[in-house]
Amino acid sequence: MFTLAKPADRCRLSRQAYTLIELLAISFVIGVPVFTAAAVSTRYGRITGVTSGLLAVPVCILLVVFFYRQTWRREERLRRELREKYRAIYRVTALPTEPRSIVKPVGAEIIVGDYGWEARPMRRDGLIHLQGLTTTWKVVWHAGFHRDQLENVAIKPGSQYDYWVPYWAITSPPPPCPFPVQERNTPTMGLPHFSGYYFINYPSQFHCGRNDKVRN
Repeated sequence: MFTLAKPADRCRLSRQAYTLIELLAISFVIGVPVFTAAAVSTRYGRITGVTSGLLAVPVCILLVVFFYRQTWRREERLRRELREKYRAIYRVTALPTEPRSIVKPVGAEIIVGDYGWEARPMRRDGLIHLQGLTTTWKVVWHAGFHRDQLENVAIKPGSQYDYWVPYWAITSPPPPCPFPVQERNTPTMGLPHFSGYYFINYPSQFHCGRNDKVRN
């Protein structure tokens, strides 16, 4: 049975990013009406200023909602593209030999016999990039393999990217991953993020330079 170590701050950067966005949204909803009220009050009187500030509140809320909807639509479109493009599940028959295309937490291992889910490449290297997942969809490793190091075993029943959620979201647990890595005690990198760049949080491993990142 898997005993998963606490993810090495899988969401440290993600949480910081979400926290910053949330802080900016709250500041926008509060700051704009206050500024509007103050500016109008100076010129037209306090009552008019307060009224203007109150009217600005729903407008700001609608703008924030619109921003989040656009963001969610963009993310869903990206997940759909990844779902359609990366469809295979492989079994590892030989260990990967390109260190710059291997990312994993300290203490995690890639083991011959592990299943790997085809994933968005972390760099343009012509390799098949896979993620080794636990039964709870946590990423143990992300690595690029040559074709002769793998055995193609199945088409994905779904995309691993569909199970990522923000840290603050409350959702029902997903069904167990049907093709996990072999059972072992292991640290993980958390749920697979559709951006593909969460692994840069793991400096103990080689990862691509700025010019090598895959942007599509």
